[in-house]
Amino acid sequence: MRTLALTLTVTLGLTSALQARDSLSFQGPDISGKWFITAFVETEGHTGDSVFPVTFSVLSDTHVWASTTHRTRGFCYDMDVVLEKTSRPGTYTASRGKTHVDVEELPAKDHLVFYCEGPFEAGRFRTAKLLSRNPEVNPEALEAFKKFVQRKGFSLEDVFTPEQTESCKPESD
Repeated sequence: MRTLALTLTVTLGLTSALQARDSLSFQGPDISGKWFITAFVETEGHTGDSVFPVTFSVLSDTHVWASTTHRTRGFCYDMDVVLEKTSRPGTYTASRGKTHVDVEELPAKDHLVFYCEGPFEAGRFRTAKLLSRNPEVNPEALEAFKKFVQRKGFSLEDVFTPEQTESCKPESD
């Protein structure tokens, strides 16, 4: 369940990031498509060593749909979520307003960083993710991401650069 919540968090955050980019004159067709998580940090800890791309589709001026895949206990699950823009630029909600996401565009081309927080099991989670159109880690974007997470109170030792996995393959018995 913890891993499922983590994937939902990733999806929520990524969708929000793309919505924010839209408000920065990054047009609708450009925000749709595949994005990669090239680094992240979170309060709950990551339970795997790879991540899957997230695909975004603009549903309306105020809603974006995100889809990704998650592997838990050897099984693959499709994850979908819709984020809603708020009145504050770069801020989005999901889960009936319980999950909050702030987005920043980075100086490195085609890179975004987002911060997401919300309820998680008996407490709250916080996570920051670096998104890129390219699965390779951009050093300039990673450095900006590290500065961002330090400002948010995360330890640099907890920043994780995951293996990029194109598709989910269930584990065999």
